Amino acid sequence: MKIYADRLSQQNAAKFSCYLVAGEEPLIKIESIDSIRQQLQKQGLAEERLKFTLDAEFQWSSIFDAMSELSLFSQYRLIELQLDRVPDKAIQNQLDELLPLINPETRLLLSVPKVTKANEKQNWYKFIDQQGLVVMIYPPEGGQLQAWVRQRLAQQQLPTNNDLIALLVHYYEGNLLALSQAINNIALRWGQQLPPLKEIEAGLSHANHFSSFQLVDALLAADFQRSLLIIKQLQLEGEEPTLINWGLDKEFKLLQLLQEQPTSHHSSLFKQHGVWNKRQGLISSAAKRYSAKQINQARLQVAAIDQAIKQFAGDLAWHQLERLVFELASPSHEHA
Repeated sequence: MKIYADRLSQQNAAKFSCYLVAGEEPLIKIESIDSIRQQLQKQGLAEERLKFTLDAEFQWSSIFDAMSELSLFSQYRLIELQLDRVPDKAIQNQLDELLPLINPETRLLLSVPKVTKANEKQNWYKFIDQQGLVVMIYPPEGGQLQAWVRQRLAQQQLPTNNDLIALLVHYYEGNLLALSQAINNIALRWGQQLPPLKEIEAGLSHANHFSSFQLVDALLAADFQRSLLIIKQLQLEGEEPTLINWGLDKEFKLLQLLQEQPTSHHSSLFKQHGVWNKRQGLISSAAKRYSAKQINQARLQVAAIDQAIKQFAGDLAWHQLERLVFELASPSHEHA
């Protein structure tokens, strides 16, 4: 059974024998795993917990032994296996042998960075999906993120006004762990009687953590303020512009293809280029918003940025990336 992380509290985890928690957002992942543990502990189904991490010292024989042997000290045990990568063929083979060893006294909790479409066709995944619980984790964005912040504020019995939510999202978007800590600090420092927003803002420190992919999406959406915020933060964090530039060039090439092809061919282009359903609307809108001339000029700028990167002129590369943001997303820019 597959669910999203925000539905986990509505499930009775005890009725499942195995669990797969998939996603890279650290706070939601930690809380999801904790929720499963706590549900099992409350019902006496996790009297002993064994945790394994797939690192250099890991031996598959250890987890196979733990799965096969009965505990001398407790009846029910929870065995956790943390993977730092998507299962390759070797890991898949081991999981195919491990999962059938689950017995009434033992539950298995597997965590991975993500699940691919290819994974969903594999035996190990099908086993968990059919007999266990698959928890999918995606970081909340936009309205979902605002709702997430509102819920966290309410849990701390803090005012849930829109200005405070907007302030917290502005400072901590992309870093839920820091955002959660900021809300806890506000509650500890001021309680329910909050000072003016300016005083709260003075007590906050920037902890945004964005990815190059979020910059690309903000630029495609012509969201000028968000694009500038992300690009400044990425530069402050020492992000290499290479990945950003690669992502931009990839998307601009796709925009050109969409503009050259009739709408009836767009779905096959999206499939060919691996564009998720949730991003197809964003890319289609960008293809309509920008002219062929603008996209061509943008690709020339990307080539110039690439040249600057190869010549180790990092400052120039960032300057040109900012220029690209101004030309494509600035409200004052008139589309040709």
